[in-house]
Parts: sequence; C-alpha cells; structure tokens
Amino acid sequence: MKIDIILDPTHTTDEVLYLGNTAEELGFNAVMMANYPSAIDPFISFSILAKSTHKIKLGPVAISPFETHPLKLSNLLYGLNQLSKGRAKIILGGGGGSLISMGLKSNRRTMHPNMIQGVKECVQFLKHLSPEKEIIFNEKIFQINGPSPQWIDQSRPEIYVGASKPKMLTMAASEADGLMMSDVTLARIDECMTVIDESLKASNRKRETLAISNLFSWHVKRDRKEAVSEARKKLFVRGMLDHWYISTFMDQKECQIVEDNLPAFAYAYANNTDHIEGVEDAIIDKLINNLTFTGTYDDVDKFTNEMIHFKQSGLDELAIRLYDNPEESMKLIASRVIPYL
Repeated sequence: MKIDIILDPTHTTDEVLYLGNTAEELGFNAVMMANYPSAIDPFISFSILAKSTHKIKLGPVAISPFETHPLKLSNLLYGLNQLSKGRAKIILGGGGGSLISMGLKSNRRTMHPNMIQGVKECVQFLKHLSPEKEIIFNEKIFQINGPSPQWIDQSRPEIYVGASKPKMLTMAASEADGLMMSDVTLARIDECMTVIDESLKASNRKRETLAISNLFSWHVKRDRKEAVSEARKKLFVRGMLDHWYISTFMDQKECQIVEDNLPAFAYAYANNTDHIEGVEDAIIDKLINNLTFTGTYDDVDKFTNEMIHFKQSGLDELAIRLYDNPEESMKLIASRVIPYL
C-alpha cells in the first residue's frame, strides 16, 4: 500500500518546497495539500515544488468544479503535469469551505445541488482533453468550447474523486482514475468496497484500473496531551461527525449528543481551540480513538496494524493528513510505518 501525505495549506511556499523535497527523500508516493478558501493556491506551491523534485506525485485535495471551472482547472492541472513531467495528481470533490465562502452552499453538511453530476462531468472533461482536438464539451452542467490545447503533453495527470457515500463512490468507480474516501473507519470500509466493486462490475471495469485511497488524520506526538489537543481541534472535519461515521462505535444517545453540539465542534475548529463546550471527554475520546490516529510514539505499531487491515480490505493507498510539525511526522511514518506496508 502506498502512502501519500497531505500538508496543511497554511505553509508558505518555501515551507512546502522543503517539506515536499523531504517527503520525496523519505519515499512517500505523493505530497498533496488541502484546499482552503483563504490560503495560497496549492497550484502555486506545487509549481515551485515540481521543478525541484523528480519522483513524488503532487497535487491538491480536494477542488470542486463549482469553485474553479473545469476549463480553468484543466489549464492549472495540465500545466502542473507539464512542469512535473507527468507527476500531477488531483482529487476532485463537491466542495467544502471554499463553496461556503463563495455563498454557493450554506454549510459543510449541505451538498451542492448538482454535486455528483458536476464532478462527473469535470472528470470526463479533464480525462479526454487532447492536444489534437478542439474542445467540444456540451453536457448538463458544463458547456465548454474552444481551440485545441496544443500545448499539453500526451501524458495525463491522475484524476481522482473524493467520495465516501454510495452515490459518489458509484460515480467515481465508473469514471475516475482513482478515488479517495475521507475518514472512513475500518468498521465501514467493507461496505464502501462493496459499492465500489458493484460499480466496477456494472461499468465492465477491472479492479486494477482504479486506485482506492482513504484519508486519515495523524496526531502522533511525543507528548499525549499535545496529540489529543491537536486532534480535538480538528474533530469537526472528521467526516463532519455524520451519523453514518460515528454510529458504529457510539450508541444512539451519544450520537445525538454529538449532533446537538455540532456548533461547539465547529467553533473549536474555526478558533483552533481544544475546548468543546457541552461535550464530555468520554465522548470526545471515542471520536478521537475511532476517527483518527492519535497517540504517542508508543502507539505507532497499533496504528500500523490498523493500516495493514485497511490494506487487506482493499485499499491501494492511504492519504495521511498532517498538521503541526509535519517533518517530524513524516520521518516517523517513513521509519516505522512504511516498511510494513
């Protein structure tokens, strides 16, 4: 199983340059970056990194075609692919914070009304661009016409879809080069794989033609209090604490407490605080223990075993989301996790 790392978008371009080169030296498959509404555009950072690296894949997680039109996205993505000599990788999604900031949806749990169809069309458009053909693309959501992109290379970037629920998984498995689930636990991974396998069969597609990944957050520090504090701050975005994610390890009463206090989790995330008003520590600990890799160096072997179970369930890749002190985390993963995968 290959390991990708996902960096925080708050890093400067110089920091991304250093961390990306470090990730390549340590043997990671890809270095990616989360996509935030108020941060340096990841394509800028990766354009700089592309010229100083040679093997590692690179690209953003996740970009919505409703925040960056597929035509402009194609110029960015294929431009990065040219700079990196065929190493660009992108995760397309329905849109999170950026769409909220743009007023295109009301909150993180609200889906854009044309999400699945729009992402599907974006995948199709990006996959079938050719330097030898004029752009003629007229579908339900996007109508794109223009001259042939003669500047693009014959090599094509890897186009993934961010998907965790059945409809998006079904579409992704039929259309994309790969898919990346997010925060899907071992208790839910088999049902996701069943949906994927059914879609592949319906599409007459072989399993080996689709790369399957899952994003999981990493909060492993020398000090347990520091690790738990970081994990608490970021809990809100762990599957949006949706009932489907948490109901395998919480009873109905606990699930309702989480739902009723969702604004408190959102406040903690937005204000970078580990204090979550109105929710007892026992419930928060359950969330952390099941939705994240959180602990000390003594827990690394346990987390590695969980990753092995993910691999045995059918994952080809695992995307590990890093936060503070990413260099320390990368070195730890490279030395104590990757050799067993």
